[in-house]
Amino acid sequence: MLYTKGKNQFNEGRNMTNNHRLLLGAHMSVAGGMEKAFERGESIGCTTMQIFSKSNRQWKARPITSDEAQAFREAQKKSGIKPVMVHATYLINLAAPEKDALHKSIQAVKEELERCAQLNIPYLVLHPGSRLHSDEQTALSQIAASLDSILEASDDSTMILIEIMAGQGSSVCYTFEQIAQVINLAKHKRRIGVCFDTCHAFAAGYDFSTSKGYEAMWDHFDKTIGLNNLKAIHLNDSKKEVGSRVDRHEEIGEGKIGIKAFELLMNDERFFDVPKVLETPQDTIEDYAKNMAVLKKLLSKKNRDLLGLD
Repeated sequence: MLYTKGKNQFNEGRNMTNNHRLLLGAHMSVAGGMEKAFERGESIGCTTMQIFSKSNRQWKARPITSDEAQAFREAQKKSGIKPVMVHATYLINLAAPEKDALHKSIQAVKEELERCAQLNIPYLVLHPGSRLHSDEQTALSQIAASLDSILEASDDSTMILIEIMAGQGSSVCYTFEQIAQVINLAKHKRRIGVCFDTCHAFAAGYDFSTSKGYEAMWDHFDKTIGLNNLKAIHLNDSKKEVGSRVDRHEEIGEGKIGIKAFELLMNDERFFDVPKVLETPQDTIEDYAKNMAVLKKLLSKKNRDLLGLD
């Protein structure tokens, strides 16, 4: 079991009065300048958001200039969107059995952290990788060692969030036990957290579509990883069935998870202060706005008042 504080202490150090605010947003484009993400997010009512600091499908990226970083930080100061998360490139594989691929992945995460430091970003969300032809235990140990190597070279405070995966192909970290093992093996535990993706967890086999299943899953999470290590949530319905291990996002309430699970999640006071970000399919920014509206409607009158919503 990880260094969990237990359910009753999850919000230790947090203000449990009426000073909560709804932390809900989406993944925003940085086209035309990274600072533009704030304008886009504000236009649909985001109070938190996620961005890419570089192309999510390329290894190399043009360095962020001092002017670009300053423009982003100034927009961040003026905006009510807090916190902002960065999602690392999908090419990274800290479980890669080949040395060259592993070295390239480690360097890529280091560069992602450097970019986060320039932008004052608190969280870097990371898909940890796939074992390919190696065994699971070797892959998990290698991810932990890679994270240590990365964090030892970084003196910034940005936290790396391991995202729970769907278990598609040979990907690892699709169970709470695997994620807990990585964090337990790592030396730099205080700079490693977890991002819970609803679609991924459901596809991996965690059925939280009913009240009973919902409570059982979070109890399992708390006992295995520790709720205090949950730092972000990705809100996505699933096109595929529970346990399918297929990563296909769907709009809220239109997939196999169903609306009940999202109602339970939105009204769970334990997670009011955890940023929740949509990654649902979208053709335009209004698709995110529609899904945000669906989620807001799920809040009870009591919780709407608690969160200061009209």
